[in-house]
Amino acid sequence: MRYVTAIVLCLTVILTSATASFGDVTTNPSRVVLSEAVRAGEVQVHNSGRHSLNIVASWADIRQGGDGVLHPVPHPPAPDEFGLHMWPTAFTLKPGETRPVFVVLDPKTNVGTEQRIHLRLDADQQNGKGPRWGMSMPVFVRPDGLVNTTRIENVRWASPQSVFVSLFRTNGITPYGKLTMTDDRGKELGALGNITLYANQKIVRYEIPLEAMPQGNITVRYLGSGEFSNQVFDDASLRETKPH
Repeated sequence: MRYVTAIVLCLTVILTSATASFGDVTTNPSRVVLSEAVRAGEVQVHNSGRHSLNIVASWADIRQGGDGVLHPVPHPPAPDEFGLHMWPTAFTLKPGETRPVFVVLDPKTNVGTEQRIHLRLDADQQNGKGPRWGMSMPVFVRPDGLVNTTRIENVRWASPQSVFVSLFRTNGITPYGKLTMTDDRGKELGALGNITLYANQKIVRYEIPLEAMPQGNITVRYLGSGEFSNQVFDDASLRETKPH
């Protein structure tokens, strides 16, 4: 199966009686992109812990607030609306074992606009005494040739040690990457990773902390990651070197 390049994923941990280790359940990749040309993908789920895990796979939906925070939606759209199929939906992983979850786009489905749903993985220890893990990853269905329409709408000081960056996109491809800040000498002043823009036609604002003070102007860049590696979505300058 063909699938997108792996990128680092931070798992969402659900706490029960103890703090879980991020390393017990890992996935590769952390995003699935399907299209007219690529209609099948797979996610490798690995158990690096010491206990067998019961894994349940399901569909979920997530919405993005104006502050960039992602919120689960109680009633996700049916995957049949997108022509998506997934299997298996439940399996057991022994310690050190890896198994794939397959995601397939029906060959009869026409891809008109970008659609998104999330693949949810929940893991429970078989003995029922350990913590539970849960994570979600986006599954995109995109028409071939969809372009990026993301722009940096505004850059301004949030505080003497941080900068607000407002992003906006219109019906184009959902970007993924990181925001970086550099000064006139090319020195990196701060960065914020795992930046996506699920919200469409809505301004989303992020706050980037400064790790060093600038020498001259500040340039903010939205750099692509994953399938967008080596792409620059947009850049903008903050010409006020001191906050008011």
